Amino acid sequence: MNLFFLLLTLSIYILRAQGAVEIVEKHHVGKNITVIILGVAIIFLFSFTGTILPIILKKKKYLNLDTVLFGSIKIFGVGIVVGVAFIHMLIPGDQLLISNNSPHFFREEHPHFCGALVIIGVTIAHLIQVLTSHVLKSNVAKKNITDNKAGSDSENITTISNRDVCYLEVKQLNNEVDIREKQIVFYLVELSVAVHSFLIGFSFGLTSVDKIIPLTFALLFHQLFEGMAISSIFLEAKFTRIKPYLVMIALYTMIFPIGAFLGIVIRESFNDNDPASIGIQGCIDIIASGILIYDSLVNILANHTNSQIWANLSIGKKAIQMICFYIGLFMTGLVNTWI
Repeated sequence: MNLFFLLLTLSIYILRAQGAVEIVEKHHVGKNITVIILGVAIIFLFSFTGTILPIILKKKKYLNLDTVLFGSIKIFGVGIVVGVAFIHMLIPGDQLLISNNSPHFFREEHPHFCGALVIIGVTIAHLIQVLTSHVLKSNVAKKNITDNKAGSDSENITTISNRDVCYLEVKQLNNEVDIREKQIVFYLVELSVAVHSFLIGFSFGLTSVDKIIPLTFALLFHQLFEGMAISSIFLEAKFTRIKPYLVMIALYTMIFPIGAFLGIVIRESFNDNDPASIGIQGCIDIIASGILIYDSLVNILANHTNSQIWANLSIGKKAIQMICFYIGLFMTGLVNTWI
């Protein structure tokens, strides 16, 4: 059933790709553009596979949230995300801002403004986390007080002591807040990755046809493993409704094709030497990298290595997961040689 759904989705997207080819040909871009459209369709398939695979396998015993395999996949994906933030976003963004055609403000007056933009991204992520955590704890605490008042009006007799009741209430409160905070972290990571995917897709649409094949192969692995990372973080946030699943899959898989299609349509008239375009793209990439760096290292990696599940692991199992993290970093650097 899952395979049928996957094939059906791919078929629909290929039909859409054919429609995109017809639109592009009306703009007189040329028939060779079909190669780019096909590359986008293949990358879409790998992106979709990366996000849907952990969801399909989540009910398997060997892929429960507390297993070494799930932790290894998750932390491998975190390595991919950290590498993307540093290698594919921060460094290229800095190079854009200090390039010959960048705005004078960045190129001459403030050539090291990249650091300030990263700090802005980190500050945004931290501020959102602090504020949402405060709001969540306040709302859950108010709800808890209301429930207690409602319960006190009943005359049911219980043998549980007041101390046990308070302990259970605090534990439930902390668990609920922890889940909500993980959901906020996921939204921030998803937003940053979406910005990055859109910019990569836009550049893909502007790429010359002779460079498309090696770039497509590089992006296949990039989107596949990044999708697995996003999906693993999503599963740990314990969303219960179907809508967040659909939004997560649709946003990650569709944002790259949207960027690529926009790049294809305007490739004839786009001026990649325009100072305003260079400045905007560089700033967005760097700020998004700051958000991604903070969330991936502080909210995901640090929380993972400070969790009770991690504390119960043997040194060998911990080493396996950390090796997976380093492999993710290494693979991102390796893919960068083709992007």
